Amino acid sequence: MFKRLEWNKKTASGFVVAAALIIVLVVALNPKETIITENTTLDQIVWSFQRPGQDTIINETLESPYFDGGLSANFKIYLAQYIEGVSDQLDHLYAILSVNASVSSAGGFIERVRVIAYKDQISTIDWEETEFKFENLSIVALVDGYKWKTQAYIELADVNHTQAIHARDVIMWSFLTPNTESHRLEVAFEIIYYNGTAYNKIVQLEQLNIVGRGEA
Repeated sequence: MFKRLEWNKKTASGFVVAAALIIVLVVALNPKETIITENTTLDQIVWSFQRPGQDTIINETLESPYFDGGLSANFKIYLAQYIEGVSDQLDHLYAILSVNASVSSAGGFIERVRVIAYKDQISTIDWEETEFKFENLSIVALVDGYKWKTQAYIELADVNHTQAIHARDVIMWSFLTPNTESHRLEVAFEIIYYNGTAYNKIVQLEQLNIVGRGEA
């Protein structure tokens, strides 16, 4: 009887330790979400371009500066060029996406930056990783947008509670259709920052429309 009771105590103790380890792992793998006090979404910027039927230098910039007294930010998309596909090659649009931001309030910092590209399933998004540049941030995730996906994204996290950050990359948006077809890309720039007392989130939306040849 004594031996059986001793074994039960050891078994129970083992279960307690195992349960504690599971709890620790669950907490570690599912960190507490940042509580956002204020969400701000800026007016959407819309840009349209008709598929040209030939290689074309676009050289246009969509820029949105923002300042709220604690955060200064500038969101930018530079539309570089449109490359016409030859034979079975795809048409491509090359663009540079960038964001600069700083927090001036005491104790403030940029916690996280996300750039999300929402697309259709008959186009693809490739991040040009050799062109990727960032300061005071570390990469959390970088996901290309293949044809069966509806989005591509980059996520970057704070390094040492930095007050100022910069990030930029080149994207190649490729079209899996004849040049008579249209496409749309919704880009969301997101910044989560701490202003010294609370976490806030700012979102800038930009819409890129590629209009098929012959369409109004």
